Amino acid sequence: MSRKTLFGVLALLVIVLSAASVFAAASGSFVFDYAGDAGDNADGPQFDITLVSPTDDGGGCDAYVMIMFDANGVVVDVDPGCIVGTTTSDDGDYASVFAPTARPITYVLFDVDGAEATVLNGISQFDPAYVAYLLANGVGLYEAYEDLSANLTGLPSLSPYVVIGSGSVNGTCQLSAPAGSVVGDMPSGAQAYYSPGNITNIFINPGTYIVVGQDASETYYKIVLACQYLWVRKDTMQPSFQAPQNGTPLPTTIVS
Repeated sequence: MSRKTLFGVLALLVIVLSAASVFAAASGSFVFDYAGDAGDNADGPQFDITLVSPTDDGGGCDAYVMIMFDANGVVVDVDPGCIVGTTTSDDGDYASVFAPTARPITYVLFDVDGAEATVLNGISQFDPAYVAYLLANGVGLYEAYEDLSANLTGLPSLSPYVVIGSGSVNGTCQLSAPAGSVVGDMPSGAQAYYSPGNITNIFINPGTYIVVGQDASETYYKIVLACQYLWVRKDTMQPSFQAPQNGTPLPTTIVS
């Protein structure tokens, strides 16, 4: 079986097998940061990870693995780590596992628990068993691809390799807010909720956020934060009087 075929089969497994895994974090995402370590962009940009409600996997941090595939499904880099708090940054390093054969490069963020991280630590990153174990046991949180690094020049351009599917292209959120959404103002910040009444340990900073609608009890607003949906109490939001909103009322549509 070719490497591309092998990874294609393994990619299908993640949909079935990760459903049985236990989330150590409620969700997570990342963006590409071409300015954070500009001198090292040629072999892959810095990526900045944000987790929602991380769980201590041992040692006071939440274990994760960032794995990078080229457009043929070849693993070009594997970056395991453990996040203290909710954010961290690291660099891509294409060809640290295998050299890329096609562009773009797909990054996939996986959540693993402490026991799984220990198992992975005992498997060579060059061994297909590493990816097989990760897909079977880890939880895919977020996926995005990048095509701007200098060492991808000259490689054939193909469709991005898809493992879990997610909402970002070159670090830009592609989540499409429903029609009728309105940008609102959160003047004092707010506690975030996974769903109405289900609290997280995340406090959202003051700012403006896209409001999608309200829950059936008309107590919470559904908002967009870090390319994902969260909920906040309605009394923490108000219309934004900045242009172009100019005080447009927040939506009253009931959403789930």
